[in-house]
Amino acid sequence: MDHIYKDREQTAAKHVILRHYLQELALITLGGKDTSYPALTYVDGFSGPWESRCADYSDTSFMIAIGVLKDVQRQLAAKGGRPVIKCFFAEKKRSSFRQLDPAVRAHHDPSSGFHVETFDGRFQDAIPDIMSFAEGFTLTFIDPTGWTEYPFDAISALLTRRPGEVLVNYMYDFAGRFTSWNDPTIIASFNGILRPGWPERIDRDLPPAEAAENLFRQEFKDAGGFQYVVSTPIKKLAERTHFCLTYGTRHWKGLEVYRSLERKALKGHDFRRFEAKLAKEEDETRPLFFTAADLHQTATLDAQIEREKHAAAEWLLDALRMKGRPIPFGQVSPWLLERFALTPSEAKDVCVALADAGTVLPTWRDAGPRRRKPDKSDLITLIPLLTSRGQVSLPAALPV
Repeated sequence: MDHIYKDREQTAAKHVILRHYLQELALITLGGKDTSYPALTYVDGFSGPWESRCADYSDTSFMIAIGVLKDVQRQLAAKGGRPVIKCFFAEKKRSSFRQLDPAVRAHHDPSSGFHVETFDGRFQDAIPDIMSFAEGFTLTFIDPTGWTEYPFDAISALLTRRPGEVLVNYMYDFAGRFTSWNDPTIIASFNGILRPGWPERIDRDLPPAEAAENLFRQEFKDAGGFQYVVSTPIKKLAERTHFCLTYGTRHWKGLEVYRSLERKALKGHDFRRFEAKLAKEEDETRPLFFTAADLHQTATLDAQIEREKHAAAEWLLDALRMKGRPIPFGQVSPWLLERFALTPSEAKDVCVALADAGTVLPTWRDAGPRRRKPDKSDLITLIPLLTSRGQVSLPAALPV
């Protein structure tokens, strides 16, 4: 495990997702075959630096973003492109801003189409400047240490800016603890992201943290006018979620890319956490004769994936029953990806498993023997069953 993330394994997972998603987004939006934009704007509302262990800040979100975007710009320039990339970094803590400003301004190079702007102050106060600065497609990264400094009403113009996407680090653990308190001041502190009157709308049948996060996702979706919102749980060494990366997009392609990169990041995070636990046990007891690679099992993540597939199959059959007609896989896939932690390939696997179980028609096989999984145009069609009395009934979900 890289020493710079020792005891910060959750930060490593966050940075992996940011690094790889930003790279894919930049390549697609600036050099895509179908749709491309003349510019990409990256906004970091809480830039830091915080607890950086590298003299060049290479372990910070702002320097990771600059490195990724400069690399993408070089790749596209080598192919004859002239993409414009703009980065906006806001930081309210004066001591952090004094480190941030010179570090990022060193990369300001308008002659090559790489623009950097900074803001010394609160993220919500920077919104007018951001809206004037932004061009083309925007990706906004909101990574606060709490929940009070990005009220949706105050940042609405940026959340709803099109074309654009938003990634929020939602403090799941802290929010779960405090939303269960019946204190007027604490209740009011959540009004910015959960909306006034949230204690009456939160689902009290769920554990407090889960209920608060569900409501947060819905309010975030509504505030930004997003088509899809998904949440990635990130754990510390303890077996509980520390924070969630919540991603809002208006396009199915972004959803597919994010879910694929999320899975890779979580597999790596799962291993890093296991490795860190072994190191902690070794420090506290005696030297171990095995490495993390020798002992690491993916059973936990694999079991979680199987549970997600099973739940997705149940949900899909219910949706088909309610619709009462076939549904194109191009519509089914984003439904499944938003509701369940599945990759695009696994969404196809759910349909294949249901076909193998005799509950949906394998319509994709009509295109030939090489078509083993559905494509976007294939209709997912429920197979009615005949009862012993000759009556038609609909199948129940089977394990995937």
